[in-house]
Amino acid sequence: MTSVSTRPSFHSAHLASQPAAGFADVLVGLQYGDEGKAKIIDALAPGYDVIARFNGGANAGHTIDTPSGRIALKQLPSGVFHPHAMLYIGSGCAINPWKLADEIEQLREMGISLEGRLRISARAALVQPHHIAMDRRASGMIGTTGNGIGPCYADRAMRVRNDTRVNLMLGDLLANEADTVASMRNVFTCMINAEGGTSPWIAEMSDMLLSLPKVSETLRDYIETDRGWLIDRVRHGANVLFEGAQSVLLDVVDGSQPYVTSSHTVPAYAYVGGDLSPKYHRRTIGVAKAIMSRVGRGPFPSELGGERSAQYCHDASQKSVGAAEEQVRCTAEQLLRSDDPFDVGIALRILTGEYGTGTGRPRRIGMLDLAQLREVVKAHGVDCVYLNKVDCLSHYFHSAYQGIPMRVHRDVLSTDPLPDVLIYPGLNEHSLALGREGALDAAMHGFVDFVERHIGAPLAGIGLGPERASLITLAAHAVSPVTSASPRV
Repeated sequence: MTSVSTRPSFHSAHLASQPAAGFADVLVGLQYGDEGKAKIIDALAPGYDVIARFNGGANAGHTIDTPSGRIALKQLPSGVFHPHAMLYIGSGCAINPWKLADEIEQLREMGISLEGRLRISARAALVQPHHIAMDRRASGMIGTTGNGIGPCYADRAMRVRNDTRVNLMLGDLLANEADTVASMRNVFTCMINAEGGTSPWIAEMSDMLLSLPKVSETLRDYIETDRGWLIDRVRHGANVLFEGAQSVLLDVVDGSQPYVTSSHTVPAYAYVGGDLSPKYHRRTIGVAKAIMSRVGRGPFPSELGGERSAQYCHDASQKSVGAAEEQVRCTAEQLLRSDDPFDVGIALRILTGEYGTGTGRPRRIGMLDLAQLREVVKAHGVDCVYLNKVDCLSHYFHSAYQGIPMRVHRDVLSTDPLPDVLIYPGLNEHSLALGREGALDAAMHGFVDFVERHIGAPLAGIGLGPERASLITLAAHAVSPVTSASPRV
């Protein structure tokens, strides 16, 4: 008879001696950006030990309204107002050191210190002056923010140009600051000379290079050279919330070329640019908004006014026409009652403040596109969705629509003659007013059920205003906070 040893194996004994590992959730925007991701991050942050960024750079503006004040973050993770949470910027990000130093100083003036809380991967790409100059020169066609992010990522892939290394990383400032500054100056000078020395940004970029040593001194204590910094914390029980910068429809591969951002925005990339193994993934959280918008050029199926709106917003951006000019020139309430969707789009932009956080550019406005959301939810395995700006749907009741227009999925084989756009009549201003007080009536529950059925995912919460208190959590599907004592790393 064969005997079986009861002595525990080395593997099982080793596991028993280890603390329980943590997990990572990934939060991404499901549309074209500006969905209010920072607001949801701010609400969920108490349940996590680390809030981390994994892509993008200063081309993203995340606005947070809190009792401590309002701030538009560009590169810092949106957990800054939660002292318990560590903040991590991963290697997939493109860092503008000048703007990051300004952001840190802005928070310091608000009484918020990041000492001992902020870690930035030394392998994050370094935005250089020539990147900004190149982006500004070519930003018109695509509609980029001119922050140099695309050229920075391009140089990361290029590695060397004209026998000069161009894929500089943040850690290079630590290793050899003088050589790093000299390299930047050399590349920028070569670019200017190739253009005949006529660039309008020579003085500005030269000043940036002169100030870089002071800026790098500000950032020095935050730079993390240990590639395993985040994974070590998760292995010992820390829970991470990854924050996507731009949104999934703008992914450099998955989006509609060429009208995309220059980084990977899909949730799977969190485990590349965020420096963590995907084995720790728990769930994917999506954020959308009921009044859709898009900055820059590119497809927008539910846009109010179609190509007219797209061209108008492009021209306004080129002429630096923003909120102030539109409010003086247009009467929102009058435009809202127009039979022309183009006019309704302008009215909604003014009434809902849909202008770029970082640029002030007018955003193109569209109706809620449930068909598009369904495709995105399916493609990226989104587990639950937060829907912001639901309160803004009340403006439609004063429009010619007399209800909420939404784009919905129709079976291509169906003989149903109805168009892809329907007017949802089942919600009213009274329901929205009750919702702002935290009470959801039957009409609001009906709206939530309608949206869930069309997008194929549960709603975890709805936003009825910009403030923290205006986020209504739908208990059945909300993201559960961490209830066990987790390490504060």
